Amino acid sequence: MIFKKRTTRYNNLKAEYDQILLQEVDHARKDYHQAQDSETALVDARVNGHMVQAQTALKKARFTYLYKEAKRRKTVANGPRLYHQSDE
Repeated sequence: MIFKKRTTRYNNLKAEYDQILLQEVDHARKDYHQAQDSETALVDARVNGHMVQAQTALKKARFTYLYKEAKRRKTVANGPRLYHQSDE
Protein backbone atom coordinates (compact mmCIF):
# COMPACT_ATOMS: atom_id res chain seq x y z
CA MET A 1 0.00 0.00 0.00
CA ILE A 2 2.73 2.44 0.86
CA PHE A 3 4.66 1.72 -2.32
CA LYS A 4 1.60 2.19 -4.49
CA LYS A 5 1.20 5.77 -3.30
CA ARG A 6 4.82 6.49 -4.12
CA THR A 7 4.59 5.10 -7.63
CA THR A 8 1.39 7.04 -8.28
CA ARG A 9 3.01 10.21 -7.04
CA TYR A 10 6.11 9.47 -9.13
CA ASN A 11 4.00 8.86 -12.26
CA ASN A 12 2.12 12.13 -11.77
CA LEU A 13 5.36 14.01 -11.24
CA LYS A 14 6.98 12.39 -14.29
CA ALA A 15 3.96 13.23 -16.45
CA GLU A 16 4.08 16.85 -15.28
CA TYR A 17 7.78 17.22 -16.05
CA ASP A 18 7.39 15.40 -19.37
CA GLN A 19 4.77 17.97 -20.36
CA ILE A 20 7.11 20.80 -19.37
CA LEU A 21 9.90 19.18 -21.38
CA LEU A 22 7.66 18.95 -24.45
CA GLN A 23 6.77 22.62 -24.14
CA GLU A 24 10.46 23.51 -23.89
CA VAL A 25 11.26 21.40 -26.97
CA ASP A 26 8.52 23.13 -28.94
CA HIS A 27 9.68 26.57 -27.80
CA ALA A 28 13.32 25.75 -28.64
CA ARG A 29 12.25 24.47 -32.07
CA LYS A 30 10.43 27.73 -32.82
CA ASP A 31 13.42 29.80 -31.63
CA TYR A 32 15.79 27.76 -33.77
CA HIS A 33 13.68 28.15 -36.90
CA GLN A 34 13.31 31.88 -36.28
CA ALA A 35 17.09 32.18 -35.87
CA GLN A 36 17.61 30.24 -39.12
CA ASP A 37 15.27 32.61 -40.95
CA SER A 38 17.07 35.65 -39.51
CA GLU A 39 20.44 34.24 -40.48
CA THR A 40 19.24 33.58 -44.01
CA ALA A 41 17.90 37.12 -44.31
CA LEU A 42 21.17 38.63 -43.08
CA VAL A 43 23.31 36.47 -45.36
CA ASP A 44 21.17 37.55 -48.29
CA ALA A 45 21.68 41.19 -47.28
CA ARG A 46 25.49 40.65 -47.23
CA VAL A 47 25.85 41.73 -43.62
CA ASN A 48 28.71 40.42 -41.45
CA GLY A 49 26.65 38.04 -39.34
CA HIS A 50 29.12 36.12 -37.18
CA MET A 51 27.12 36.93 -34.05
CA VAL A 52 23.89 35.85 -35.74
CA GLN A 53 25.51 32.58 -36.85
CA ALA A 54 26.73 31.98 -33.29
CA GLN A 55 23.24 32.58 -31.89
CA THR A 56 21.77 30.20 -34.46
CA ALA A 57 24.31 27.53 -33.52
CA LEU A 58 23.48 28.02 -29.83
CA LYS A 59 19.74 27.67 -30.44
CA LYS A 60 20.33 24.58 -32.58
CA ALA A 61 22.40 23.00 -29.80
CA ARG A 62 19.70 23.79 -27.21
CA PHE A 63 16.96 22.32 -29.39
CA THR A 64 19.03 19.21 -30.14
CA TYR A 65 19.77 18.64 -26.45
CA LEU A 66 16.13 19.01 -25.40
CA TYR A 67 14.94 16.81 -28.27
CA LYS A 68 17.39 14.04 -27.38
CA GLU A 69 16.39 14.26 -23.71
CA ALA A 70 12.71 13.91 -24.61
CA LYS A 71 13.57 10.98 -26.87
CA ARG A 72 15.63 9.33 -24.11
CA ARG A 73 12.73 9.68 -21.67
CA LYS A 74 10.33 8.32 -24.32
CA THR A 75 8.12 11.39 -24.03
CA VAL A 76 5.47 11.71 -26.72
CA ALA A 77 3.60 14.83 -27.83
CA ASN A 78 -0.19 14.71 -27.70
CA GLY A 79 -0.82 16.01 -31.20
CA PRO A 80 0.98 15.95 -34.53
CA ARG A 81 3.60 18.67 -34.99
CA LEU A 82 4.72 20.13 -38.26
CA TYR A 83 8.41 20.65 -38.81
CA HIS A 84 8.15 24.37 -39.59
CA GLN A 85 4.92 25.57 -38.08
CA SER A 86 4.33 29.35 -38.05
CA ASP A 87 1.39 29.84 -35.73
CA GLU A 88 2.60 33.06 -34.11
